[in-house]
Amino acid sequence: MSLRARLALVIALLAFLPNLVLALTLGLMGEGPWLPLLLWLLLLALVSGLVGYLLSRSLLRPLEELTRALAYLTLREGPVAGLRLPSPTEPPPEEIAKLRRGFEELLERLRELMEAREAFYAALAHDLKTPLLSALRALEYLEGADDLGKERRVALLRALREELSRAHLLVENLLTLSRLEARPPSRETLNLRALAEDLLLRFGEEARRRGLVLEVVGAGLARGERLLLERALASLLENALRHARTRVRLRVEEGAISVEDDGPGLPLPLEALARPFRQGGGPKGNAGLGLYTAKRVAEALEGRLTSTPSPLGGACLRLELPKL
Repeated sequence: MSLRARLALVIALLAFLPNLVLALTLGLMGEGPWLPLLLWLLLLALVSGLVGYLLSRSLLRPLEELTRALAYLTLREGPVAGLRLPSPTEPPPEEIAKLRRGFEELLERLRELMEAREAFYAALAHDLKTPLLSALRALEYLEGADDLGKERRVALLRALREELSRAHLLVENLLTLSRLEARPPSRETLNLRALAEDLLLRFGEEARRRGLVLEVVGAGLARGERLLLERALASLLENALRHARTRVRLRVEEGAISVEDDGPGLPLPLEALARPFRQGGGPKGNAGLGLYTAKRVAEALEGRLTSTPSPLGGACLRLELPKL
């Protein structure tokens, strides 16, 4: 039964039942013949039904108008930024006005999300295009440089590898963020020391190439998804290797891993740097999504990413996870 039918029935019963009780009482007291009473009750039922129908239609008119406005939005084509609720033909009741304000706030939130997503993908495309174009130029130069010496060739190949690595890191972070949106992370017992040593092996060559000491200290366990946590820590470690002067340390504790370096420290508060593509100086690329990815992974695993004073004198980013 529709809301209008229910409302009409309630109004009709409220109008009819008192008259029914009165008519039956008079009939039982012998105050009049039954036939006129029955005809009178029939007339009251028809009038009550008509009154209920008219009143329910009047009361529900603002709600029906809002329903038509929402249907108009669902059928309208075009960008989300252009979606607006049509103005009401008459001032609606307070409850309907509050409902309209709720829908308008929802539309505004959708517009903000779409604008943020468009800015996100625009920045991603820009940061991804830059290393790819640099790599293409280096390849074109290598293709035509017949008399290129060994040192120059090695330097160009190293620069080419760095540019392609930046693009690869962006894609990896983007895939991690997509994985977080597609499904909830799993929960398993993780040996944080073993995870840190795997990262040590993975980034050891990069650290030696930069002339840095990379080490792991401590031990501990936590709960989380290994693949996501590995990607988050890799992002933190990549940033640390890029800014450190001589040393980077992975400090493992019970339910937490800290990435410490002896670089200049964070140029801005962590809340500002953890926004997508918000730069505090330095090259774009992984810095655009690295801290944001680590923060999103920590939150998805019911943990958090914090910045604490570093014993090495630079930055120290601590990724905390649920303990066993």
